Amino acid sequence: MKIYKSINEFNTLKSNLPALTLVPTMGNLHMGHISLIEAAKKVNNPIISTIYINKLQFNDKNDYLKYPKTIDADIELLDKHGCDFLLIPDDSILENILTIKAPDKSKKLCGINRPGHFDGVLTIVNKLFDIVNPHSVVFGKKDYQQLILIKDFIKKNKSNINVISAETQRDVNGLALSSRNNLLLKEEKLIASKLYEVLVSINKNKNILTPRLLDKKIEYLNSVGFKVDYLTACDTNTLEESFEISNKDILIAIAATIGNIRLIDNMTLSKL
Repeated sequence: MKIYKSINEFNTLKSNLPALTLVPTMGNLHMGHISLIEAAKKVNNPIISTIYINKLQFNDKNDYLKYPKTIDADIELLDKHGCDFLLIPDDSILENILTIKAPDKSKKLCGINRPGHFDGVLTIVNKLFDIVNPHSVVFGKKDYQQLILIKDFIKKNKSNINVISAETQRDVNGLALSSRNNLLLKEEKLIASKLYEVLVSINKNKNILTPRLLDKKIEYLNSVGFKVDYLTACDTNTLEESFEISNKDILIAIAATIGNIRLIDNMTLSKL
C-alpha cells in the first residue's frame, strides 16, 4: 500500500494514477470499515482510503479532541485487507475550503441535536472529491442520513461519481459496528445490542407500524438504561416521518445514548 502523508505529495503523483474508488474514514478503524474496502473491491478499481479527523463535523470541541487516534493499527489493517493507496491529509486540507450548506433534510434525525454537523461532513467530502477525483466512493448504510445527503449532493452537482452503499456490519449480538463501541463498558455493550433487537421487533410487527408501536419501544429502551434521542419511521429518501408501509419501504432510524456514548442504527422495512 502506497501512503501519501500530505495533499501536496498526492497531487504531484495523482496524474499518474488510474481511476480510483475512494473510502473516506476518520481512522480508528474496525471491521465495519474493512467491509467498505471489500465493497470497493467489487468495482475493480484501485482503492484509495483517507484518514482525516474532520473537526468541522464536531459540535463539541472536546469530542473532537478525544476522538481516538490509532494510525499505526489503521495502516496495518488497510494494508492487510487490500487497500492500494492511503492519503493522510493534515489541516492544510481546510485552507480556502468551500463551505457547503447542507439541505433541509440534514436538520432531521441526527441533525435535530447536531446543528451544522452535516455542513461539516459535506464540506470535507466535497474537498476530498476535489483532491482525489474518484470514479466511485463507498459509504455505509449505518450512517444512513449521511449516505442520502452525499448521494443528493453528488446528483445536485452532476458529479460523475458512482456511490456504493455498503451494508451495516454487526457483532454477534447485533450491535452495529462503530468506533464508539470501544468506549462502552462490558455491561453497556450488552445493553446496546437491544437497539438492534428493537429494530428486528419493529420489522416483525410492521403490519401494525404506528406511532404507538414506536412509543412502546422507546419506553422499553428507556427502561433498560438508554436515553433515546429519536426513534422514528420515515420516507427512505426525504426522511420525512411516514408510516405508509403498505405503499412503500420505510426507514426505521434510531439514536440513543447509554452512559455517555451516543449510538445510531437503522433498518429499512420492505413495504407490505
